[in-house]
Amino acid sequence: MAGILTEDMKPTLFTVGDQMPPGAIYGTRSKYIHTQGVHSSVKLTNIGSHPFTGIFKGADSGVLRMSAAKQPDPKILNLAPGLGLKFLRNGIDSANLVAMFSVDGQPSWNFFANDWSNHIPKPSPSLAPLAAKFATATNYV
Repeated sequence: MAGILTEDMKPTLFTVGDQMPPGAIYGTRSKYIHTQGVHSSVKLTNIGSHPFTGIFKGADSGVLRMSAAKQPDPKILNLAPGLGLKFLRNGIDSANLVAMFSVDGQPSWNFFANDWSNHIPKPSPSLAPLAAKFATATNYV
């Protein structure tokens, strides 16, 4: 956890564009959380009439990344699944979304055992330093 506490959170959340700028410490940003994951190309298909606009009308080119916030341990039944969704658009930055159930994880290996949100609950006291670090850039862990 020491590494994540030394890097600025703001570039992750506020950098305009689809590329992360270089890190201040080593020239590149290290990935301290959600280090293990899988990627897939995705397509968002509109299957009915609805009032949604923008990216929710549909998109042909997207990337989905599903990952675990911390490395799973087969001896401890606790998985902290999360996802990142990026839809590519012509002439403007991509449309992005991240979501998970809880930073604390869940007592199940089922990746989709719980509902996810982009505004997750406050983490347990043991993860207070992580929450405080995230709070330097956002009110939402």
